[in-house]
Amino acid sequence: MIKVAKVRKNFLFDKDMVEKVQEILSKKHKNLTEAIALYFQALVKEPEILDAIEKSAHKRSGNFIGMLDGKIGDEDRKSMHKTYAKSSEKFQ
Repeated sequence: MIKVAKVRKNFLFDKDMVEKVQEILSKKHKNLTEAIALYFQALVKEPEILDAIEKSAHKRSGNFIGMLDGKIGDEDRKSMHKTYAKSSEKFQ
C-alpha cells in the first residue's frame, strides 16, 4: 500500500509554465503528477542532479547571450586584470 502525503493546499505554479510543461509531457505520454513523482524519485537517488537542473533552469534563452552561459566565469575585475597581465607578460 502506497502512503500519500498532501504537500500543501496552496501548492501553486505559474500557469504559462504549467501549460508549456503539459505540452512536453503529453508528447512523452506522461502527466504532471507522474513528472513530479519521477523528479522526486530521481532526486532521492541522485541529489546532485538538483545542481544541473537549477543551472539549466536559470540558463538564459537568447540567441547570443544564451550561448555565453557557463562560458564566462564569476571573476571580479581585479582578478581578470591580473590574469590578463600575467598572460600578456608571456608574450613580451
